[in-house]
Amino acid sequence: MKKTIIILSLTLAAISANADIKESLMTLLRNQAKTSQTTKKSQPFHMSRQKQDSIVNSVTSLYSKGEISSDSVVSLALYHKTASPEVAEKLLKTAVSEKNLRSVTELGVLYAFTPEFSGKAAEGEKLLQAAANAGYKEANAYLGLYYYNKNDVRKAKTYFDKCNPMEFGFGNMALGAMYLQGKGVKTDIPKAREYFHKSALQGYPRGASLYGHNLRASGGGPIDYPEAFFWLYIAGDLGDDTARATLGRPLNGESFGEGEAAEDGELALYWISTVNSMQNMKDEPVYKDGFLKGLKAKEAAADAGDDWAGFYLGSMNFNGDFLNQNFDRAIRYYEPIAANAKLPRTLLALVNSRLAYMYKEGKGTKVNTIKAKKYAKEAARYGNLGAYKMTEHIK
Repeated sequence: MKKTIIILSLTLAAISANADIKESLMTLLRNQAKTSQTTKKSQPFHMSRQKQDSIVNSVTSLYSKGEISSDSVVSLALYHKTASPEVAEKLLKTAVSEKNLRSVTELGVLYAFTPEFSGKAAEGEKLLQAAANAGYKEANAYLGLYYYNKNDVRKAKTYFDKCNPMEFGFGNMALGAMYLQGKGVKTDIPKAREYFHKSALQGYPRGASLYGHNLRASGGGPIDYPEAFFWLYIAGDLGDDTARATLGRPLNGESFGEGEAAEDGELALYWISTVNSMQNMKDEPVYKDGFLKGLKAKEAAADAGDDWAGFYLGSMNFNGDFLNQNFDRAIRYYEPIAANAKLPRTLLALVNSRLAYMYKEGKGTKVNTIKAKKYAKEAARYGNLGAYKMTEHIK
């Protein structure tokens, strides 16, 4: 619940920067945030005990024989993490015995941030501290997020400053929020925009959403409706329901890799119903001067090989919102992105899982189970739980 409250506060802070939003609406949103107590979740995916044991025994056997490295064990642990945190824990413990700092960090992350291991959060903190003290920079980034979630923003900033924030989407998002809200630092909205932009470029949904909101607001720099629409759409496609609601799109009810409703789903539902009661989405500047005026530029960019623009247009064609649904065009935009593998893993997870679905079901193409399984495995490797489950059903 604490994480939900923090996310809501960041969203409200971004909205409050927009001079066009009426104070009365802000009051209603604040009240809704205070009273929101539930989150819609889909049914979790449970791996059978027999399968868990089979995976663990297989991997540990290969490792003990020297046929795979400790780093490969970590990669396999992360592959199975979305479907079974328990399997990930057992595999990571195998690699930790070799003092592999990546495994120490990932085990710390598992304990510090996974609900199933909430009782081991303190142990996760110690593991992250050990890896950070040994010089593993990514551990500093996770410690920054850990303390930010505990509302210790000064300590969070200390750890974020020890690593290159350009490397971590959630770190940039949190730093941007600090400057936006003046928490632990002097308020600096232009600097907040810079950090949100960095986070967006790393494929972090919340960072992309906050950047999109900032681009349609005054105070952080020039208003840019086409880019605001672009980033809000991408954030929504990655599971940020407030971004989807802002653009008048149906809520998708799942976030990257987790197969569950976005934690701010109730607020998003309230937000979209309130906005829709005020005026039609097509009258909004972010639509009139954003989507409509920016579409041709993004089409040209995608044709020139811009993977970000390709993801944007591929997703619109796949989803059938703002553009008519066209699976053939979605495949055309998505396949080069999957082949290049240059976008952040959050986007690559979605691209590969959608390609797997289209080839499995024959959407926009002939059924091709070989390609379907290939793309599903890639999506699962990037952490997409839905694709992980799909691999079980493609013959």
